[in-house]
Amino acid sequence: MNSTFSQWLQTRWKGQRDNFFASLSVFVVIGALASVPVNVDFLNPFVQAFADFDLTDIAFSRLRAESQIASDTSIVIVNIGKLPRPLIAAQIERLAAHQPKVIGIDAFFRQPKNDALDSALVRVLSENTNIILVSKLSTYNASRDKFDSLETSHPIFTRKATFAFANVISDSVSGFNTVREFSPKETVRVHGRDSVQYAFSVELARRLNPGATKRFLERNQESEVINFRGNYSRFYTLDADEVLDPATNLDFVRGKIVVMGYMGTTLEEPSLEDIFYTPMNPRNVGKTLPDMYGIVVHANIISMILHDAPINTMSPIVAWLLAGVICYLNMVLFHYLLDTYTQLYQVFSLMVQITESVMLLSALVYILDELGYKADFTLSITVIALSAGVFELYAQSFKPLVQTFVEKMKASSV
Repeated sequence: MNSTFSQWLQTRWKGQRDNFFASLSVFVVIGALASVPVNVDFLNPFVQAFADFDLTDIAFSRLRAESQIASDTSIVIVNIGKLPRPLIAAQIERLAAHQPKVIGIDAFFRQPKNDALDSALVRVLSENTNIILVSKLSTYNASRDKFDSLETSHPIFTRKATFAFANVISDSVSGFNTVREFSPKETVRVHGRDSVQYAFSVELARRLNPGATKRFLERNQESEVINFRGNYSRFYTLDADEVLDPATNLDFVRGKIVVMGYMGTTLEEPSLEDIFYTPMNPRNVGKTLPDMYGIVVHANIISMILHDAPINTMSPIVAWLLAGVICYLNMVLFHYLLDTYTQLYQVFSLMVQITESVMLLSALVYILDELGYKADFTLSITVIALSAGVFELYAQSFKPLVQTFVEKMKASSV
């Protein structure tokens, strides 16, 4: 009996050992693929196409219907187009007369032009205390993990201004300049002293809902994933000429957040200025044209804060552990299928891979929509895609080679 149990135990251990080493082989293959230099010419088109890809982009652009997401009526987006400064001043004056809670202007007025062009804008910006102007963090100091300077509009426009930085985090390594995250606050050197500066969207949200903004900042995250509601159709949007038209009733802006910035000469004439790729882009791999203007990105961030809808993210450790567990369980299953259904192994293993991938993608969307959690299944799906092939490679090639080598070593030592 003891001998039978010992044989059974040895057989079980041998199988689990194979499953472990087959799982390890999958991660070795992933590491080898990841180490392929990006400057290999024949791989460049593929590397560039997938370098900016994130699985959650599919959830935002394909599986979450923008038309089914409620519009945020607390935010009004205003296009300033290519208007000269006197007409921008006229826009601000008309909007301010209808008592919005706050007006954010995502535009720089870096240098004076002349009194005729500047005087009206200087006056309007001085008279209204509920205006926030953008600034730009610049000269990042890696050794201090802080910024060394803050760019603003010219002092004649900023006498009574409140500033907030408009920088967003964009991944431009792949050439697509995609925005998925932003930093709620940063430390910057101002007038020789370190100062905490808040993001443009955070300051605007704070003016309307201090409580929600406080809860958001208490998360104390260095960066936050943006929970995109949608493009400008998800918000009240006014084109440049609409604001200036006396026939346009602007009563609806009362008590709301107004965000002013550039969205092309008109909304019907798209521009490539101050526009970004986002997860809302209809084409996830390779991308089409950039899909969202900067002020619309800010509006999405404001909406996320106001609605207490931040996105929590899965830690890399959890992502690796999950991928490891899935990989090992797949090896156990493939081992069983190969031993039990040898002739149908290819069909069954393919069905397992497809089923698992669909289940993970479905879970990704559900978790993002219902729980506000960004689950990182990229490594897990990569493991699923490679596991069957690597298992066969291990069982049919690598393992026999190792066994042959070990047997030769034993024979030579006798």
